[in-house]
Amino acid sequence: MCKKMLKLNFFFFALLYSFSAFAKSITFLQVDFAPYYILQGQNKGKGRDEEVIKLLSQTLNDYKFNTVFVPSSRALYELQNEKRPTCMLSLYKTADRQKQFVFSNEYSTIGLAPTISIHVDVANEIVSKSSTSASLKDLVFKHQLILGKSTERSYGSKVDDIIRKIPQDNIIVRAGKDSLNSLTYMLLKKRIDLIIGYPGEHLYLQSKFEGGNKLVQFQISEAPKTVYGYIGCNKTIESQNFLTEADTKLAEFKNSSNYKSIMLRWVPIRLQPDLLSEL
Repeated sequence: MCKKMLKLNFFFFALLYSFSAFAKSITFLQVDFAPYYILQGQNKGKGRDEEVIKLLSQTLNDYKFNTVFVPSSRALYELQNEKRPTCMLSLYKTADRQKQFVFSNEYSTIGLAPTISIHVDVANEIVSKSSTSASLKDLVFKHQLILGKSTERSYGSKVDDIIRKIPQDNIIVRAGKDSLNSLTYMLLKKRIDLIIGYPGEHLYLQSKFEGGNKLVQFQISEAPKTVYGYIGCNKTIESQNFLTEADTKLAEFKNSSNYKSIMLRWVPIRLQPDLLSEL
């Protein structure tokens, strides 16, 4: 009788444990957007955001982590409409988005604000060699340089306001997932004078092109120095519970050398001191 009771108790314990493990699972949406997620090539798996997800999975041992690939154009739609607890690692925490999603209190990523990439031949003529920043307003209005940008991307209110005032003849806009890739090619061929994007995006694309070392990045003086990303999740109780635990772990490992290394990996060496001072 005792053996039967022991077996029965063990069965219920195992069932309870398996149910608990299943209940504590979280899904992260992954998009094909380097260098945040790198899905192929020699740097596969070394994207900034996916590396932070790995850190979380290593420290939140009682959670089962799942990743699901979605097109970047549908990521927020999928996040909002997914029924199971689902998150994205690095989202801007805007007032509008807080109506749709729940966010971590601790930031999950920190990076430099948008930068401009410019050919060294042009930069040497109009920007001080010792400077790591330049005025976008001066470059496009005073020096009459032609700017290339991706469509439907925001770079902050001050920068967006400058871009809106640029005459159509002095701006090239490209659409699509590979828009910055084509703009980088045009920049190398000197068909445009400068392009705008985020430091890691520029650095990753420059590494893909022959002659990419002929391009140099400058921070935009009209933009803030850094930008923060937060874990954003769909509005479920399970997601909120996950964020509570994730906040604790984020606060712990953000001071680690491993986390700092991940944040710096896709930042140009000459701009790394600007970010390191904020880490």
